[in-house]
Amino acid sequence: MFTKVKYYLKASNRRKILDTTQAVYISEYKGIILDIGGRDRGAFKKPKNKVEKWIFADIEKKYNPDIVLDVADMQNIKTESINIVNAMELFEHVEKIDHGISECYRVLKKEGKFMLSVPFLYQIHADPNDYQRWTNTKWKGKLKKQGFKIQKIIITGYFFTVLTEMIKTFVKSLPFGFKYFGYLLFPFLDILNKLDNTNWIKNHKILGNFHGGYFIIAKK
Repeated sequence: MFTKVKYYLKASNRRKILDTTQAVYISEYKGIILDIGGRDRGAFKKPKNKVEKWIFADIEKKYNPDIVLDVADMQNIKTESINIVNAMELFEHVEKIDHGISECYRVLKKEGKFMLSVPFLYQIHADPNDYQRWTNTKWKGKLKKQGFKIQKIIITGYFFTVLTEMIKTFVKSLPFGFKYFGYLLFPFLDILNKLDNTNWIKNHKILGNFHGGYFIIAKK
């Protein structure tokens, strides 16, 4: 588990935004949850003991999931048996992404919800592979085509979140001594991040189009 200092220095801007956003929507987790690729990361405490059942699924057996599966082929999950499909930072790693979306729709009960997050302007990170980045427009189109009703699409970071993420990544890649001097920049960079919460950035015709990623809630 992260200590507060380690979390502050090591966790990405993206991870911190996701932790905060998931906490805001924690009440959405009800009934039977299928948490695909849901290894515990960051500071968000999943409400595993406050739901009917929490199923951790992963394609990699080494992470000791409750079920080993590929989201694009979930034959071992019954149709319309799940209340919430939770897929945080998953779909950039899914090669057959359309099949994955279709399978999530299939296993959800009527009125069930699909909660997912995906990066956009973020470094390539294989887990075990990294295949794509989709814009929010593409996500809207694909989800609606499948039959989902979109309830929320939250842009997780704009221009300054992306910019300061790159600077922080550079600092963290420096040799041991230089890295710790670089950490002194972090409070200033966090102040810059706050500009992304302003309408000036969100509505800017250029800066507002730098998206760190998306947090999406869609209903069947």
